[in-house]
Amino acid sequence: MRRALAMFSLALSLALPGSARPARQPTAAERAEAAMIKRFEPLAIEDALIDQQARITAAVAALPAPGSVPEMPVLAIGGEGYLALFDREARRAAKVLAARGGGPALVLSNTPEQVFSGLLASRRTMALAVAALGRRARPGDTLVVYLTSHGGPDGSIAMDAPYIDFAPMTAVDLAKAMDAAGFRRRVVIVSACYGASWIPALASPTTIVVAAAAADRTSFGCDDSRDLTLFGEALIGALGTPGVSLATAFAAAKARIAAQERAMKITPSLPEARVGAGMQAVWTGPG
Repeated sequence: MRRALAMFSLALSLALPGSARPARQPTAAERAEAAMIKRFEPLAIEDALIDQQARITAAVAALPAPGSVPEMPVLAIGGEGYLALFDREARRAAKVLAARGGGPALVLSNTPEQVFSGLLASRRTMALAVAALGRRARPGDTLVVYLTSHGGPDGSIAMDAPYIDFAPMTAVDLAKAMDAAGFRRRVVIVSACYGASWIPALASPTTIVVAAAAADRTSFGCDDSRDLTLFGEALIGALGTPGVSLATAFAAAKARIAAQERAMKITPSLPEARVGAGMQAVWTGPG
């Protein structure tokens, strides 16, 4: 809410006539954010919040019945709703990862459309979705979580949106939810600044963690002029190649990102991965 009010004040100050000084023209990023806030204003936020558990239950119930072999259900989370970018990346990742693993996919994100009829992204909805997927899972299933949003140096991931003050998510939140749901085999991809700060809380012999940036580095491309972030574009693009392993896709993404960052003359993000000893077949196997 504080951010929404700040943007409203900015828009008002830019619009007030009679100022002694020439009005500063908003930047493209400010205009895009103000437009996004305006799209949220007429929506029934409170009703959406009340409906989330029922919506998640219905969405999981509507997924195809599990087959005869272990599967890889996907939970893609687009965190902050001030940019449409994170919803786009979550949906693209869900589509590509579900096609690779042959499992169903759910998307949580904070957009006006999700307020109307979809699944919002918060610590609570993440835990509800993981629990619901856990109830339909069988031994041997591997949960894949793709998380994209703004990340902070304290390891928190933004989950807010206009008029929605969701608390940030942490690696501990996700780890607790997966443990409670019974998912021991998991792949977690963190497309956010300081993403590798999530590795210590998530690492286990049956976990793969892939992060867009080192624990003390930012990642790049969080801009609605782009289709995806730099990391999302590189990794999801590589994962979409038939037969490519997760290891090969990550190596290709790292090389592409490094080349882009050199060309842009920016501090390298240094993507990282941690692969549990029991997940080598998932890491190196064909997609």
